Amino acid sequence: MIRIQTALARSALVGLALVFGATLACEAVAAPPKSTQTEARFIKFDPDKKTVSVKAEKSKGPNRKLLKKGKEVTFNVIPEGSILTRTSVAINGKRGQISEIPAGKKVNVYWIPDAKKKGEFFARKIDVVLSEEELDALYGSD
Repeated sequence: MIRIQTALARSALVGLALVFGATLACEAVAAPPKSTQTEARFIKFDPDKKTVSVKAEKSKGPNRKLLKKGKEVTFNVIPEGSILTRTSVAINGKRGQISEIPAGKKVNVYWIPDAKKKGEFFARKIDVVLSEEELDALYGSD
C-alpha cells in the first residue's frame, strides 16, 4: 500500500514538472524580441535592396548601444505584405508607404536585430514625426 502511494506521489511530481517545463518553453518561444526605438533623420529608401538608411540621433531600448549617435545606419525592411510581417509606416498617425518619406525627415524607427541576416537590423515600424510648422499647417495654430 505504501509503495503504491509513493509511486503515485512520484508520478504526480514528474507530471507537474513536465507541465511546468512545457509552460516555460512555450512562453520562451512565444515572446517576441523587444524593439529598440531610434530617433533619426531619414536619408533614403532603396526599393531594390529593400533597405532604408537613416542618420541615428538617439536610441532607447535593449539594443540602444549597437547604434552610434551621428552615424548612418541601414535597416532591412519589408515594404509590402501582411501587417504581421511587413515594415509598417505611420505618417501623422495614418498608414503610409516607405516611398512617401522625404529625405531629411525626422523619424522614429522601431527595430530588432535581423534574425535572417546576422549583424544587420530589421525595421519593424517607422513613424514620421511632423514638425510644428507642418502640424500648424494641418490643424492651424492657436
